[in-house]
Amino acid sequence: MKYFRLLIPILFFFSSLKAQTQADGQLWLDGEFNYTYKLRYLFQNEVSFKSLIFGEDRWVSFDMSPAFEYNINPYVDVVSGIPMSYTLQEEFNSFEVRAMLGTRVYLTPFRRPQFRVLLRFENRWNYEDEYHSWDVGNRVRIRGELIYPINKDIYNTDDLWYGITDAEVFLSTSSDVSERFANRTRFRIGAGYRLSYKLRFEALYVCQLSR
Repeated sequence: MKYFRLLIPILFFFSSLKAQTQADGQLWLDGEFNYTYKLRYLFQNEVSFKSLIFGEDRWVSFDMSPAFEYNINPYVDVVSGIPMSYTLQEEFNSFEVRAMLGTRVYLTPFRRPQFRVLLRFENRWNYEDEYHSWDVGNRVRIRGELIYPINKDIYNTDDLWYGITDAEVFLSTSSDVSERFANRTRFRIGAGYRLSYKLRFEALYVCQLSR
């Protein structure tokens, strides 16, 4: 229960935002296709559709994110990828390509709960139809994650219920790119069910703050 007490300040933080921010509603549909080789190599491609359901400045986004991960040992993964995104907005459309390289560090891989940190560096190319030009910039993403197995002691087991929460910071390390959100902070909390090594389900609440 001491880990769940950490969520109380987060909930107070969310409630205080209601008087300071204007909320909108979004629909995210994701399909993820993975292939694992010898339990060390992971080839992944995520395809997603995102749209603003209610709010100002309507937009629709189509994403494809091919990625590769290599498991060095139980404590460290190397991650890389080339995410691509095309966004249609009321005023202008944009196309973004990112070259990503990073690492995932498991602080407690064999314990309950499991703490891990994901660090990524992105080189970004953003093209806007309105200006017919490319903007190039860099960004660092840092995400801290907590996964708590509920009905078993270890996360990497089948027929497992678990809780998950994380916080991620997006930091632009170069001149700002004139696009939707160069800097942002994202919080997630929810629960999941791992049926097997190949299949799991998650339900998450996401709070995202953008500059």
